[in-house]
Amino acid sequence: MLDEKVSRLTLDPAFRLDAPPATFPVDPGLDLSALSPTATAAGRIAIRAATPVADAMALLATLVITANTHWVGLSFALLALCGLAVTGKHDARVDLRVLKDAPSIAAWVAIALTGTLVLAPSVAVDARLRLALVGFGALLLGRLLAYAAIRAMRSHHLVRERTLIIGAGPLSTQLATTLADHPEFGLQPIGFLDARRIASGASMAVLGDYTGLERVVREFEVRRVIIGFGDNLDLAQMVRSCQALRVRTHLIARGADLAIAPDAHHVDDVMGISLLRVPPPALGRPGRLRVKRALDVTTAFALLTVCAPIFVTAAAMVRLSSPGPVFFRQRRIGRGGKPFDLLKFRSMRVNSDSDTTWSVVNDRRITPVGRLLRKTSIDELPQLYNVLRGDMSLIGPRPERPHFVEQFGAQVPHYEDRHRAPVGITGWAQVNKLRGDSSITERVRMDNYYIEHWSPWLDLVIVLRTVGEIIRCL
Repeated sequence: MLDEKVSRLTLDPAFRLDAPPATFPVDPGLDLSALSPTATAAGRIAIRAATPVADAMALLATLVITANTHWVGLSFALLALCGLAVTGKHDARVDLRVLKDAPSIAAWVAIALTGTLVLAPSVAVDARLRLALVGFGALLLGRLLAYAAIRAMRSHHLVRERTLIIGAGPLSTQLATTLADHPEFGLQPIGFLDARRIASGASMAVLGDYTGLERVVREFEVRRVIIGFGDNLDLAQMVRSCQALRVRTHLIARGADLAIAPDAHHVDDVMGISLLRVPPPALGRPGRLRVKRALDVTTAFALLTVCAPIFVTAAAMVRLSSPGPVFFRQRRIGRGGKPFDLLKFRSMRVNSDSDTTWSVVNDRRITPVGRLLRKTSIDELPQLYNVLRGDMSLIGPRPERPHFVEQFGAQVPHYEDRHRAPVGITGWAQVNKLRGDSSITERVRMDNYYIEHWSPWLDLVIVLRTVGEIIRCL
């Protein structure tokens, strides 16, 4: 089955490389048909559930052993279980080691114990300590049994994820051989993507160049991608592509062959080769986007209500300052490259080149009223209506005009990546003093950081810093 697929890829006219023609080497022992979709799905569910079920059973056993089944014991168990789940400590890693989990388990047991102290200060200290010690030991034992079961399923090929390796350098080929020889890691390498046709020292096929990622992932039903080292490999673009395809992604860490990568929870060790897990972007998850949208609508409506007197006063001042409309409408590019009309209080005299002219603080066309509105950011208030319409978010990358989007997209690496999320009235770049005539490259970097690391807490930090900037300008 694999031989037939590789043959079709070899004959694909879109796959043209500078290297001379060569025959793709294929692993004769690799049989993708052995992994039926039903068995693979059932196995994935079993592995995903193994750790949380083991933790729940361990905590239940703790309550029984310590005879602490009343509400204090239950609150301890729920706090520990929820903490481990929310912080991602239930994820089934490639490298399963109980000792690596011990620090996080100990931390959440301590937090849960502190919670019971707040809820029931009258409970004896020795009873609390017994609950914590038994709970810690039970959780470690539960993880040990769960990991043994997962390794057994992987070793017997009941669950193996088809894995594509990007870059066919020496370390990548070593990793492919190691994964094939050690099925307990649960990854089944099927081949490489590289700018060269042949991976030296590897028995698996080079299935295409880097542009063939989506095609190979879909055709071979790839579940996981490992990005290594290869010629002319754009690492950032490859990571973005993997995130868009919603496949689990790892990076072979720099210095992985020297075993100097940090021993962290998000780093897996495969026989001395460190793999850094790449999480999906925080604002790439539908659930988080819905949470952000709900916060936007609620806050925008409240702000419009509270700021109604300021809104009316600003509108009157603009009307009296110079001839022209109160509101300034300008075409901007929003999430996914979708255009919309952004609203502002007009701060300049009417002109015809606003779509292509980069306006700065000292622009002579700015009216005295407009200068005040800009200084206090009141000119941005009408954008709350854009937020209610769904064109924008309160916080996100600032939207730009189509002319400059096209220009910056051609000049600044990864500029288009900032359109993965809703655009905003203020953003992480703006509160870091990247406004007006500032570095576009740095803005792009900060905007993409925000998309990858979004949280309600980060939004609150941006709001507070925005208010602080406004106060300082007064």
